[in-house]
Amino acid sequence: MPQLISMNGQSRKLRRLQKQSHFLMDEPSITLREATIYFNASARAKLELDKYSHCYLSIEEGVNGVDALRVYLELNNEQDSQENCTFIISPNKTGVSLSGTTTVVNQIPKLKALTQLSRNERRIFLEFDDELKLWYMPLVPSFEFKTNELRSLVTAPGIYQCLLDNEILYIGESNNLSRRIKEHLRDETMSFDEVRYSVMNGISDDERRKWESFHITKYVSEKGALPPFNAINGRSSN
Repeated sequence: MPQLISMNGQSRKLRRLQKQSHFLMDEPSITLREATIYFNASARAKLELDKYSHCYLSIEEGVNGVDALRVYLELNNEQDSQENCTFIISPNKTGVSLSGTTTVVNQIPKLKALTQLSRNERRIFLEFDDELKLWYMPLVPSFEFKTNELRSLVTAPGIYQCLLDNEILYIGESNNLSRRIKEHLRDETMSFDEVRYSVMNGISDDERRKWESFHITKYVSEKGALPPFNAINGRSSN
């Protein structure tokens, strides 16, 4: 309700803002914690979670945990098991949590990495797969692996960051991470002591470059400039 404020003979109306919880946001989303996945009120309503007691967390057959970019939610009323996680209604009856998810989350590096981030960054907005008729968590490759063994990276395709003293110097992508990092080392223009990377098998070169551009854009929005050794927002070749 607007509040009438009077000062120096003048009156103006102010609208007081209400405190809002993540769990009251309009879009269905989840928030990760170490042993629990929390669904907001919108997710509870749109997914009709009150109808279900359990949920399987699944990835597509033939896709391993390292490469998974989607985790599907198979809602059910079957018995509790090593695969089937239990829903718990929160005390305030707004959100719902899925318990016993730690060992499942640990199998998906991109998902596990989110549990180490700030609360806002641990939020995932759910999406719907029209073909499978299932809701899923879309995962963002977030440089979930890191190494100081610069000449011993995997030969897989992926995106990567080069760092020195924990500062990001360069963000790139390649169809062969090992080869690309060795090229950086031979160039000697950039000195770095750590590489963080995401393995990205099973996706197109264009999609991998989109993730590279996504992270460069994110860096620019946070820092106000490109990483020191990035001349452009994304490379045009491997």
